[in-house]
Amino acid sequence: MKDGGMLLTMIKSAYRGLWLRYGFIVLLIFLGVGLTVVEPVLFGRIFDVVVGSLTRNEAQSLLSSVAGILGLWAAAGVLNIIISIATKYALWHTNNVASNRFANDVLRNLLLWSRERFSRNKAGRIIKIADESWQAVFHIPTLVSDLLPTLLTFIVVLVVGFILDWRLTVAALSIVPVSIGMGVYAWKRAAPKQDYISQQWSELTSHFEETVSNISVIQNFAQEPQRQSGFARILRDTVKQQLRLDVFWAIFDGGGGSLYMVGRFCVFIVGIVLVARQEVTVGVFITFLSMSSYLFAPVQYAIANNLPRLTKQKTALRLYAELMAEENDVVEHSNAKQLTKVDGAIEVRNVSFRYRDQSASALRGISLTIPAGTSCALVGPSGAGKSTLIKLLNRTIDPTQGAIMIDGRDVREYTLQSLRRQIGVVTQETYLFHNTIFNNVRFVQPKATRKQVIEACKKAQAHGFISKLPKGYDSIVGERGVKLSGGERQRIALARIFLADPPILVLDESTSALDSETEKRVQESLQEVMEGRTTIVIAHRLSTIYLADQIAVVENGRIVDLGTHDTLIKKGGLYDRLWSLQAGGYIV
Repeated sequence: MKDGGMLLTMIKSAYRGLWLRYGFIVLLIFLGVGLTVVEPVLFGRIFDVVVGSLTRNEAQSLLSSVAGILGLWAAAGVLNIIISIATKYALWHTNNVASNRFANDVLRNLLLWSRERFSRNKAGRIIKIADESWQAVFHIPTLVSDLLPTLLTFIVVLVVGFILDWRLTVAALSIVPVSIGMGVYAWKRAAPKQDYISQQWSELTSHFEETVSNISVIQNFAQEPQRQSGFARILRDTVKQQLRLDVFWAIFDGGGGSLYMVGRFCVFIVGIVLVARQEVTVGVFITFLSMSSYLFAPVQYAIANNLPRLTKQKTALRLYAELMAEENDVVEHSNAKQLTKVDGAIEVRNVSFRYRDQSASALRGISLTIPAGTSCALVGPSGAGKSTLIKLLNRTIDPTQGAIMIDGRDVREYTLQSLRRQIGVVTQETYLFHNTIFNNVRFVQPKATRKQVIEACKKAQAHGFISKLPKGYDSIVGERGVKLSGGERQRIALARIFLADPPILVLDESTSALDSETEKRVQESLQEVMEGRTTIVIAHRLSTIYLADQIAVVENGRIVDLGTHDTLIKKGGLYDRLWSLQAGGYIV
């Protein structure tokens, strides 16, 4: 698909249903253009009346002679101001509707991305492109509304000019071909440069976002100078390129101004000759001088103002289109069903998976059955594929081969939201919003009462430390929970699970940041919650999972052993070695 068609397809939903409003705006623009052209015509007419009255020695009746025309002139001016204000208000209001729709579409599309897709794109770049794209949706109609009256005025003035005197009109048009040529040349030269500069601004935003997100690591290793120098280097190069482009447009602006002067000079010379020959009146000549700016200005305005802005907006939308054109790794089928009632039987059927940027498979032909209401622990060294298997369960990634079944049906048959509502996941890395503790816990159940939230926090052994905070449950946790310790953040995440109360639990190192005493109390609460529901547990501390109904030992993307704690110890394989190491005081 060509760029133009791709961009139109992408943004048309934002403008859907607004064409009547834009039609009304165009009507206002037409009225404004008509009043704009009327002004120099009335001014020239006033000039002719004044000159005629003075020539006939009728100065005493001069005021009465021009009173009517002056009244029309003033009325046209006031009406033009009113129409201008109404046009801008209607345009801004309609543009806001379109850009709001587009912004919602942007977020809706991003929320459907898989984790793999997010991992391939820098967060700062995504934010920059999204921000500039929805600004472009707002500004493009404004650009059109700027160009439309200029173009209409040009056409109307051209028609009126030929009616008044074709020779003056031809003189005024003498510079137009040169101006158009300059515009085409400028567009072709500037568009590639703007593409590169937009990419650089995105890179700069990415660097800034990464610095803020990783401030703890940067400060812990005293790398502030390195991040600062990297930012300064990108900024210096970007500003340098932007300045060059701005100078390029400034030169064209100056060139357009020069052409404007040349055009007026041509009209002035031809006008003087025609007035001297008495082939046109002084009033007609004055009218032409007044209207000449409407013939010269459009092309100059398009070159110096609208072309740079249009180039930037088109680039922003093109970058967004490219960002969204990438195929998503996880796609919800159009006929996907709602997953409502869940028993919790899980079956992994010959599943393999390979990340796009890796040559080796993370999982290789794994098969596993977890009966409803039972617990299964995944054990093995780091990088064995345990967490990857969990991601497949709630479809943050999809298998390269094989299938994940819940209650006998492929998880790909269900809508993503209904599937994920049935699976509660707590990972080692806890994600919190810059909000209150209460809202962070209630995030999983927006309609939960305060009593329900407190009860969930008590089960997660979080109520004690929360109560000691100055604002209790209304305390702000900071960006990503920076104001809380790792163990406190993990207890908030566990409280979410207790509140959500899903039929399937996934605990991926969910208590790794807790001290032994707190972990013991949390484990007791988890045992209560796990009763009667399907649970998958990943933990390097084998003491936390040895009571699981079954233990799957994962190594190099395969399940190398399966059984209970006792049977695996008797076999003397990898699990036995890990258990012996930890019993001796070492943690893998």
